[in-house]
Amino acid sequence: MKKISAISLLILISACHSNANFKSANLIKPHLDAEIIEEPQAPVETMTVAAQPFVYFDFNSSELNEESMQILDTHLSAMKALETGQIVLQGHTDQVGGEDFNFDLGKERALSVWVYLVNAGVNQERLTATTMGKGDPKRQNINPTTDRHVEIIY
Repeated sequence: MKKISAISLLILISACHSNANFKSANLIKPHLDAEIIEEPQAPVETMTVAAQPFVYFDFNSSELNEESMQILDTHLSAMKALETGQIVLQGHTDQVGGEDFNFDLGKERALSVWVYLVNAGVNQERLTATTMGKGDPKRQNINPTTDRHVEIIY
């Protein structure tokens, strides 16, 4: 009988101990809730860029023409005003020619836009030049002149 009493006493003590912790947590919790203050959300910097997202190129060329530079100039103020965030320069080609040639041409087009923007004062760390080459084969014979471009993606 003494053994049963000792075990019962241990169970009773541990139950009281758990209950005491639970009660003290309940007493503290309202105090903590009153002290919790929502952290202010940092304002999200947004800007609407009303500029053409495509810079077009001549056939088999990665050189910027006058019209392309004017398009890039319309993006410059927005790129400089937004001091954070990545900007992707995605080079595209038409469906004429081989995969390797078009992959390299798309890259050269994206790099020519990259160089222009960096020389104009855009932080080079924010710019990523990439190529899509021929891109989507379903676009074949749609309009090759519009496929010869770099897309500016904010």
